[in-house]
Amino acid sequence: MMQEVIRVPLSARKIRRLYDFLSHIYDFVTRYEISPKKEALKISNVQEGSRVLEVGFGTGRILLEFARKVGNTGEAYGLDLSRKMTDRARRLIERNDLSERTSFIIGNAGNLPFLDSAFDMVFSSYMFDLIDTPAIPGILAELKRVLKPTGRLVLVSLSKGPRWYESMKAYEFLYRLSPSLLGGCRPVFLEPYLEKMGFKDVKRRLMHAGRLMTTEIVWADKASGSS
Repeated sequence: MMQEVIRVPLSARKIRRLYDFLSHIYDFVTRYEISPKKEALKISNVQEGSRVLEVGFGTGRILLEFARKVGNTGEAYGLDLSRKMTDRARRLIERNDLSERTSFIIGNAGNLPFLDSAFDMVFSSYMFDLIDTPAIPGILAELKRVLKPTGRLVLVSLSKGPRWYESMKAYEFLYRLSPSLLGGCRPVFLEPYLEKMGFKDVKRRLMHAGRLMTTEIVWADKASGSS
């Protein structure tokens, strides 16, 4: 059963402007995200020679790790809505001499500029929690489309759990007052979407980012028997 999720009142244009504004302080204000992202990175299981896509890469810290993992024979692609975030991520990649294996696209996750079955792994963290609910299925369909038949999808998002301290009630109260103050992000539940869309071996792990922010890692394979 799909649990109730707050709607997002911010337009894509407002979200882009918000993250352009936050780009210089983003790493500082999202320190709590480090642990869930590291765990999701392990789950991604990116191998040398892989072709990976991160949607909503922010300042590029995880994209940098993917670029390292794919090696000289692989490719890491990043797509983000914010030009200023993209500029910061590009500088990070350049400082680490990984530009030759990394590509950046400024674009919309609902219309990916890639062919079908292009990637071994698609990753996204703290993006779906700022996507309005009706748009979620279409974006997930795009991510599935660009995955190879043996590909894996890994998603990290704010969420809620069964225990009282995982309810995120105070967070949602503040969100209703001022979505922009919280980066436009609210708790979501992505596992039911993936199951409904026919992903295989769907799994969900709940974590407490920064001991306060309930976060889910949801991952699945496009087809049975994926590595």
